Amino acid sequence: MNTDVRVKDIQCAVEALAPLHLAESWDNPGLQIGDCEEKVTGILTTLDVTPEAVQAAIKAKANMIVSHHPLFFKGLKHIDYSTTKGRMIADLIMHGIAVYSAHTNLDVARGGLNDLAAAKIGLMDVKGLSKTGQDMMYKIVCFVPTTHVEEVRLAMGDAGAGYIGGYSHCTFGANGVGTFKPHAGTSPFIGRINEMTAVEEVRLETIATQNCLQEIIAAMKAAHPYEEVAYDVYELVEPTTVHSIGRIGTLADTLSWDDFASLIKIAFARSQPRFGGARKETVSRVALCTGSGAEFIGAAASAGADVYITGDVKYHDMQLAKEMGITVIDAGHFGTEEGAAALLAAQININLAEVEKSVPVTVFNRQKDFFF
Repeated sequence: MNTDVRVKDIQCAVEALAPLHLAESWDNPGLQIGDCEEKVTGILTTLDVTPEAVQAAIKAKANMIVSHHPLFFKGLKHIDYSTTKGRMIADLIMHGIAVYSAHTNLDVARGGLNDLAAAKIGLMDVKGLSKTGQDMMYKIVCFVPTTHVEEVRLAMGDAGAGYIGGYSHCTFGANGVGTFKPHAGTSPFIGRINEMTAVEEVRLETIATQNCLQEIIAAMKAAHPYEEVAYDVYELVEPTTVHSIGRIGTLADTLSWDDFASLIKIAFARSQPRFGGARKETVSRVALCTGSGAEFIGAAASAGADVYITGDVKYHDMQLAKEMGITVIDAGHFGTEEGAAALLAAQININLAEVEKSVPVTVFNRQKDFFF
């Protein structure tokens, strides 16, 4: 097992689940403090970067913290060591602790926090609640001399090209003849300066998702023998993936209000739920958004949810819910997201194991809700 793990390896591990392009435009996920080339000796995962979490990392000899909530949301104007945050930043830097955060990208991601919350209450036929964006699919066509087709095909596939369902490296090739005349100042792989050259080539076609497109093109160029690579990129009509914040699904059985309220208290055991809006006698269809999601009450009602679960709900949000005929459960920002630390740890461990790497990961589970 390879224990030479760098900060960039942990970034890749987290972003395999929650790519940065999924994040909302106002958000600030990613590397907060540190050097992506720094060797990682230990990791602490946490919901928030707090002084207690930093001290726990120091005690555990972890030189990287992976959090859900970013350490920095807005521009930093000064670091005052007399403040709690200033001292915490000083401790992080002094002990060489890198900080990386996955925030709304982890909320939106399939298998992320919202799907974890949906699984906690046993939702079935789960779908996205409010669309945030989509990944387009592209076709890449390049022209490769027959001598290098397999090398280019493999490089593109290894970079993420050609994924169709459970298959990877899917390509199509058609034989043809390419022509070109090298001019002064060029260094042709085949042919001579100022002479027309004809080469047996393969038109190699494959597909790529939006988030892998540039990496695949770079891999293609690196493997291709030509000085200037001829290729085309076509945007396809259908997106490969539609991304959404929040989830909506159906319970296996319709529950009475009392039974559903008991289920919520068990599923979000570290929460202090408040119930409001229009109370339903029975519950079947449930929507949710972890963290602060009162803005999606209308979307939940329009989607036919009996109940909407989120955090940070205000008085007038509950008033709106009542007017729209939907029950709203405020399970708390902390209560709906406290599973983030364990989720991040599991993702890091699984991803590193796949590439035969390992580093100690500690889940910081001593954080409590700031409300009591």
